[in-house]
Amino acid sequence: MHTDCIIIGAGAAGLCASAALSRAGVRVTLCERLDRVGKKLLATGNGRCNLTNRDMRAEIYGECAPFVSSLYETTPPAEVAAFFGSLGLLTAVEDGRVYPRTMAAASVLDVLRAACDPAYVTTLTGCRVVSINPSRRGGWSVQTEDGQGLFAPAVLCAMGGCAAPQFGTDGSGYAMLDVLGHSIKKPLPALVQLKCSHPALRSLKGMRTHCRVTLFIDKSETAREDGELLFADYGVSGVCVFQLSRIAARAIDERRDVRLRVNLLPEIADMRDFLVRRADATPNANALMLLTGALPRMLAQAVVKDAGVPADAPIASFTARQLAALASSISALELPVTGTQGFANAQVTRGGVALDEVEPTTMASRLFDGLYIAGELLNVDGPCGGYNLHFAFSGALTAAKAIRRQLCI
Repeated sequence: MHTDCIIIGAGAAGLCASAALSRAGVRVTLCERLDRVGKKLLATGNGRCNLTNRDMRAEIYGECAPFVSSLYETTPPAEVAAFFGSLGLLTAVEDGRVYPRTMAAASVLDVLRAACDPAYVTTLTGCRVVSINPSRRGGWSVQTEDGQGLFAPAVLCAMGGCAAPQFGTDGSGYAMLDVLGHSIKKPLPALVQLKCSHPALRSLKGMRTHCRVTLFIDKSETAREDGELLFADYGVSGVCVFQLSRIAARAIDERRDVRLRVNLLPEIADMRDFLVRRADATPNANALMLLTGALPRMLAQAVVKDAGVPADAPIASFTARQLAALASSISALELPVTGTQGFANAQVTRGGVALDEVEPTTMASRLFDGLYIAGELLNVDGPCGGYNLHFAFSGALTAAKAIRRQLCI
């Protein structure tokens, strides 16, 4: 089967590129290994699809910022917003995060599918691609598991990473690009829960609290996030943990010492002074009574036990050392990190195709003509807030423009 462009993967990047190329009159064959397109897109943002953010500064992407900056200069965030607006999508903003106005990810998928004109886009579902090879006749040859051969001058790889494999992202795209000679930075789970070792976790399972979480790697403070923390029997979750997990995952893989320090009352500047003032007001109160109204009872019990101070003794009997230990357990509860909850629970992949092998102004491979790579396959990951979906959409539109130039369409 001959076509102008083969797109492998009908997720965020693949569908966006297909829609953009279809509107330009480019003939596309879109290959999706699952029985339906856009399954992972439907699950993003807890089903609401946080597709972008009002604050799209490249530096938010950390070490990937130079690549992202060049990409966003080529396809500015406003162009991505305008593209979806031209498809008829209305949006709403919450704390800078942009969602479809319907608050339903299905709306994003619906407008993308509607823009893929069947006169130009042939969608093959249940189509597993097994190899991508430069054709001796020029262009690219793509082989599918059922023995079908596809041929086109251009191929866009948008198979996704390893996160959420239940949606078809099993990392097979990395293997195919590795065979071609592309360098792959080891994929790791990101935006994921962290496993921790602490005796109090089982009793705190299901408890939520607003706190400040600081990540330490080899005893050095590395990053800090404020937000809601969710305790679980395996460790901790919550948006603040997800943000830190992007950094923690690499350090865990490198077998470095990774720890979280949790400040359970971040609004209190001097915890020891806070405890002294409460003790002066109620000198006969024990440690648990002292924390009544400040922390939930189960959390207060865990803190007292962590501090190693007597739960029933009057606070007035505490030594300065005991008071300092209690203050430390409240403002710096230490949780040794032992791992992540893996790709099955991760929202994105950290790692992927080396960025120095891809041109950010076209998303074209620097190793081969006519080969383009977009989305989670690349060694780019951003924090929660729409940054990863926006990167996929921006890369898809950038690749679509470059493919049109290649084809002179």
